[in-house]
Amino acid sequence: MKKNPYLNNLLGAFSTTLSSRIEQSIAEVGLRSHNAAAALVSILNHPDDSILVLQRALNLTHSGAVRLIDGLASDGLVERRRNEQDGRSVVLRLTPEGMDCARAVLAAREAITEEISNQLTAEQAQALSSTLEELLAAMTHSYESARRNCRFCHEGVCRPRGCPVEQAVKT
Repeated sequence: MKKNPYLNNLLGAFSTTLSSRIEQSIAEVGLRSHNAAAALVSILNHPDDSILVLQRALNLTHSGAVRLIDGLASDGLVERRRNEQDGRSVVLRLTPEGMDCARAVLAAREAITEEISNQLTAEQAQALSSTLEELLAAMTHSYESARRNCRFCHEGVCRPRGCPVEQAVKT
């Protein structure tokens, strides 16, 4: 396809605006940071993962991930548990309060995206869904990038249809 600076500019402005509005909405949940919100949603979607998996999903240093989990644990939102398969390692789980916060983050994100999707006709929504599926798959190159791309996703929504990000990693 030929270069299209106008389309590129529109896409950049749209993604920047959408991202800013989602970040602002999530901030109103009242968590320590944007990474704290992403961690809660990631752990909700993937309970019993290690800090290392979370570190890679959020693109943090090991010490940054440990500090983040320490803070969330001291807030009563996350707990560390011994891995049942390997007693030497630790896995992460949300407390009931952590689950409530993760669900509030998902609801905050959905409120913003729903404002946008409600502006579309059924035909536009279908066309955009197909385009986004293709673009997300093209932007996913590894398990870590899949987890990073979906760090704020309500994964239960996509899984019954076949998440394009997960499918990209499997192929």
